[in-house]
Amino acid sequence: MMTSKIRCGEIIDLVSGKRRQNVDLWLMNGKIGRISENGGRIAEEEIDLSRFYVIPGFVDAHNHLCLRVGGEAAPMMEALAYQVLLAVRHARFALLSGVTTLRDVGERGYVDLFVRRGIEEGIIPGPRLLVAGPGFLQSCGRLWFMGREAGGHTEVRKTVRKQLKAGIDFIRIFVSGAGAAFSAEKAVPGSSREEIEAAVYEARAAGRNIGVQTHGGDAATWAIEAGVDAVEHGCFLTEEQLLMMRECGTWLVVTSGIQRAIRDCAGNSAFMREKAGAAYANYLSVVRRAVELGINLAVGNDTNHGCIAEEIAFLERAGMERRAALLAATLGGASLCGIEEEIGTLDIGKEADLIAFERDPLTAAPRELVPAWVIRSGKVMKNPVGVCS
Repeated sequence: MMTSKIRCGEIIDLVSGKRRQNVDLWLMNGKIGRISENGGRIAEEEIDLSRFYVIPGFVDAHNHLCLRVGGEAAPMMEALAYQVLLAVRHARFALLSGVTTLRDVGERGYVDLFVRRGIEEGIIPGPRLLVAGPGFLQSCGRLWFMGREAGGHTEVRKTVRKQLKAGIDFIRIFVSGAGAAFSAEKAVPGSSREEIEAAVYEARAAGRNIGVQTHGGDAATWAIEAGVDAVEHGCFLTEEQLLMMRECGTWLVVTSGIQRAIRDCAGNSAFMREKAGAAYANYLSVVRRAVELGINLAVGNDTNHGCIAEEIAFLERAGMERRAALLAATLGGASLCGIEEEIGTLDIGKEADLIAFERDPLTAAPRELVPAWVIRSGKVMKNPVGVCS
C-alpha cells in the first residue's frame, strides 16, 4: 500500500484558532493516518505545500450544478443532456474556488445522481457530491419547473420513498417562492403544514436529513416547527422564526450571492432584478441577527458558481469574525450534511480534504480567498497550474 505525505507550511485549526507550522500529513487510502512535524522518513509520494497556509476544504451547502444565474422557467427546462454539460462546467468552478464537498439541492430527472457517479468514477473532476434528486413541491405550484410535483400528505410520502429508492442522500422541499421565479411571491406557502410534516416524518424514518427552500412566511414557520434540518435562503425570516430556529437547532444556509447576482444580471427582467435586490437588501439584517443569536450557519453558492468567498465576506459583514466565517464554510457545512466525522477538520481518520493559500486566509482580502491547491481525499484536484483530471 502506497503511503503519501503532504508537507504543510502552516495548518490553521479553525475550531480552536491554533496554528501548527511545518507539519506533515501522512495519508492512507485518502484519509489522514498520522500528523507529525516535518522530517523523518520519506514517503513514496510527497506533495510540497511548505510555502502555503492550509485549512480544510470548503463545503458548498446549497447549489444546483445543472443551472445558472437568472431566468424563469425556460432555462430550467433545457434538455437534460445540456444541463449535464453545465454541471460539468460548474463542478470545475466549484473545485477552483476550493469546494471539496457540495450539496446539490435539486436537479431534474435525477441528473445529479449521474454527475455524482461521474465524479466518483473519475470521469469528470469535481467535489464530493451529496444529492437530492428532483426536489419536490406542491402540485401545480408556482415553482412547478423546479422539480417533482406532489400534492397531499399521501403523495408526499410516496414521493419521498421514491426519492430514497433512487439513491438520493437527503430530502429537499420547495415550500415557498424563489428569487428566480417571476410569478412566485417569496412568502406565499407552496406546501401545506401537513405536507411538510409528512415529508419530515418519512425523512426521519429513513435516517435522512431534510432541507427546505423558503424565504419566510407561514411555510418557514411550519417547516421549523416540523423539525427540518435546514432553512435555505431565508431572506425574510422574522425575529420569531429566528428564535424558533435557535430553539430547534435548525440550520440557516446563507446564499447571499445569488440574490446579488440576479439583481446585477442585465439579462433578467426589471421585475426579477428589483425582487432579488429587495431580498438582498433585507438579507444582511436577517443574517446579522442569526449571528447574534448563535444560529447554526452554513453557506451555499446556489447558481452563483465558484463564489464561495463572496459568502464568507457576507458573513463578515453580518458580524462574524473571519475564522468563524471560514468555519461556517467548512465544518458548518459538514455538520449540516451529517458527515462531520468524515470531513470539515484536518484530524486523524478523516478524509484528506484540504485547500492551500499563498496568503493567510484569516487576514487575506476576500478576493484572495481562492486557493492555489485543492486536495480531495488525498488526490490533487487543483494545483497552481489548474484543475487536475
